[in-house]
Amino acid sequence: MTTSKKSVIASMNKAKANLEQALLDAEHLPSFDPGAVRFAAHAMGNYLAVMQGSVQLLSRELEDHPSAKVHKWLHGVQHANNLMTQMVGQLLHSSSTAELKLVCSKFDLATLVRNACQLYQRLAGEKNIGVTVESSLKEADVWADGVALAAVLDNLLSNAVKYSPPGKRIFVRLLSESGSLVCSVIDQGPGLSMEDQARLYRKGVRLSAKPTGGEPSTGYGLAVAKELVDQLGGELWCVSELGKGACFNFRLPLYDEDKHGHSPSKTDSKPPAS
Repeated sequence: MTTSKKSVIASMNKAKANLEQALLDAEHLPSFDPGAVRFAAHAMGNYLAVMQGSVQLLSRELEDHPSAKVHKWLHGVQHANNLMTQMVGQLLHSSSTAELKLVCSKFDLATLVRNACQLYQRLAGEKNIGVTVESSLKEADVWADGVALAAVLDNLLSNAVKYSPPGKRIFVRLLSESGSLVCSVIDQGPGLSMEDQARLYRKGVRLSAKPTGGEPSTGYGLAVAKELVDQLGGELWCVSELGKGACFNFRLPLYDEDKHGHSPSKTDSKPPAS
């Protein structure tokens, strides 16, 4: 009996020592940051939205293609995109992310703007909202990562549609300005207070304005857009007054062959849809 008792005590002491060591080791583990996971998930959602728009445009272009295999493959890509979007949605509702490895090249922002507005006009139409492009530029080449840039525009257009009341309009302007291009997304929504403007790009922070159609809001969209624009060497800013809508602008450097080197033209590589 005494031997058994000693054995139990020894086992308890060993378990205690193991627990203390485990707790000590746990102090050196990297902290789990749920906000970072949601931030990364929102960014992935933007990229999936870019792919979704591209597949929709591609499906329309190949609508009369004679090969059944082409339609089957497109359907498969669409289905995979839907599944990934669902998984991203689950992550958003439940780690510090590494800096993205962007690949910059000559990229036609004017074509991207037209394609993105064409895509969002269909979505905005469900709320009786118009989307208008105001630009005389047929081509506007910047030095950027096309997918990242499409994700930025997707975020800004998504927010404009989300917070605009039915019957309003969204204007997208593209201007050349002293060695750079400035793209502006202007809505006729509720506008932003000075307090909200001070918190615009904080991760996970929801502002005072509420979506007008019951759409979900995570508080990460503008943070994602700002981080991407910063990594592209540009700037993102907002001009707004409470009750008078909001204008989100981003500036990127024009493509300069002497500075950036030769890059494939848009005829070699078309930009994504949105």
